[in-house]
Amino acid sequence: MDIDSIFKAPTAPATKGGAKRKLVSPDELYRKNARHTSYEELTGRSFDPIETSTGGEGSSSSKRRTVSMEDEEDEEAGNMDFGNEDEDDRFFGDGLTSDQKDILDYVDEINPEEEIFDLGAVRKMILKFERSINKNQEMRIKYADDAAKFMESEADLDEEIKHLMALTQAPQYYPVLVELNTVASILSLLTHENMDIAIDAIELLKELTDEEVLSLNLDDDEEVSGSEGEAGMKVFVAALVKDGMLDLLVQNLARLDEEEANDRQGVFNTLAVFENLTSIDIQLAETIVLKSQLMPWMLKRLKVKVFDSNKQYCSELLAILMQSSSDNRKRLGELGGIDDLLQLLSVYKRKDPKDPDEIEMMENLFDCLCSSLAEKEIKQLFLEGEGIELMVIMIKEKKMARIRAVKVLDYAMSTKAGTANCLRFVEIMGLKTLFSIFSRKGIDKLKKAYKSFSEVEEEEHIIGILASLVRNLPLESGHRLRVVRKFVEEDYAKLERLLDLREGYEARVQAVDEKITRENEEQELDEDEIKEEEPLRALQRLDAGLYCMQLIDLILAHLCAENLGLEVEEENKANGGSSSEESESEIKVRARTLLNRRGQSLDDIKDNLKAYLNALEVNEELALQARTKLLAQAGSGPLSEATTTIVGEADKEEGEIAAPKTELTSEEDAALEALEAKESVQYMLGLL
Repeated sequence: MDIDSIFKAPTAPATKGGAKRKLVSPDELYRKNARHTSYEELTGRSFDPIETSTGGEGSSSSKRRTVSMEDEEDEEAGNMDFGNEDEDDRFFGDGLTSDQKDILDYVDEINPEEEIFDLGAVRKMILKFERSINKNQEMRIKYADDAAKFMESEADLDEEIKHLMALTQAPQYYPVLVELNTVASILSLLTHENMDIAIDAIELLKELTDEEVLSLNLDDDEEVSGSEGEAGMKVFVAALVKDGMLDLLVQNLARLDEEEANDRQGVFNTLAVFENLTSIDIQLAETIVLKSQLMPWMLKRLKVKVFDSNKQYCSELLAILMQSSSDNRKRLGELGGIDDLLQLLSVYKRKDPKDPDEIEMMENLFDCLCSSLAEKEIKQLFLEGEGIELMVIMIKEKKMARIRAVKVLDYAMSTKAGTANCLRFVEIMGLKTLFSIFSRKGIDKLKKAYKSFSEVEEEEHIIGILASLVRNLPLESGHRLRVVRKFVEEDYAKLERLLDLREGYEARVQAVDEKITRENEEQELDEDEIKEEEPLRALQRLDAGLYCMQLIDLILAHLCAENLGLEVEEENKANGGSSSEESESEIKVRARTLLNRRGQSLDDIKDNLKAYLNALEVNEELALQARTKLLAQAGSGPLSEATTTIVGEADKEEGEIAAPKTELTSEEDAALEALEAKESVQYMLGLL
């Protein structure tokens, strides 16, 4: 019986992933479930397709139509009434003939879940796949000079590759691919002579490693984490990496010609496989860079002038690889990637990206820079590549890149490793540009031009830059005095602006504190419960602006400690005059006055800095160990014979020795940085 001749269901739309979301047709269900009650047994009468197709007003060929559940809903919504139709004509209120209605009921009774995708079915599918590979290899060897004779086996192989995508419905069976050594078979197809087969294999890998397949068959209350599917996926991915997939994929990129649409899609799918791996296990980001030449290939691909989706995808994947691994960031620097990124971004200093995709690529490149600048080695490369100069130009030009340039400067000048960048920033007249945007010049125009612009976010980065300047610039240096004088000019206008920002952040933090107090009272929490919730409450305060307010107070403390009469004082000392050590600085006097007008005092600044100091976590033992290493290297501490080296034959003859350069571990570096920050705050508190 051909059900389709009576009732034709609409073709299901194609979905991402193709076969893994394939709907089973009613005809296929009927054939595969013959053990169910027959149509005659179900309805009590015979079924004549010819009679059905020709008889009755409602079933005439001129009125035949495809029926779907959506049609039924539309008809109900339109209040279409078929109630007056004659039952003999087999039309009912839902617009279906009696035969069509019986067929629908019959199909509904057949449970598609009874066709189980079990281990046996998986093994059978894999066996057919392996046979098609072997058959194709045999035919290629036997008829190497006659392509027509092995093309049929190639078509069969192509079909079996696509059939294997059905495994995405059951990722818990992925380990079977490993047990039967099918992983090696799949990877062997990446080097297949027919590029179309290789591209199919790449697509198969992309579908099988897509993390979305892990949630396809889960119930609403089930989680992906800890599921059988996740365990199976990790076993499969580990086998792929072990069998050399990473390097094979990159090597295969050289075979793809992006002038061809199919090859261009192959490149896109290859990049998708790498992204899938980082989604499954972020630790694989480091493995990808270590065990393949993907990063050099992406840097080269990004230099292609023509913008397309693959170039954009390279920028996105590079940003992902930079986020989670210090080694990856250092590797980028070793490959000259910082210069490459600066050159790519320099295109946007005087013009905006053309469309949203290009905007996303530009932002990805900025994200790569910001992530990389967490490493002190990258800060130095950024300085040598004239990154500070480029960012200042971008801010002056007031294009879209200006929004991200401020963020990059914040990252480049932060921590003690950013001291050289701070010095360069002052030397190239960056202060004029910085305090221009600090005073909100051109902000309204920027808001209208770019919807992505966030004034709050920019304020936070500007505060970060100012904090880095007052922390890192040497005391009593000309660079530092130039920063301080910026707050004095125009009758302390910049100082007032800083206090206005502080007032805004303080109001937000107070609102959060009031909300937390109300919640504690409403929930009737005792002291132990309140203490339990404190880490979460602390995060809420930081999100509201507590950290920015603390940075502003730190800037104010540094400014109050500065004496603008330093040059006059030095001259007096040279002439035998007296110093004015006991007198307060002009900025401190003005800051006190401005705070009093707001109903506050310097004591509020002190209290906030004390809270900041108490929140700092310092591994003092490790920090002191690091400091000792540096002192020993500088010759300020004992130098044991075990740490000395002979520096060349000539030096050996003269008996000269030198200490080797000491490299701090990342943990020691971080501990020392935290200790110095703590000591700096303590010193500022003493001056206030």
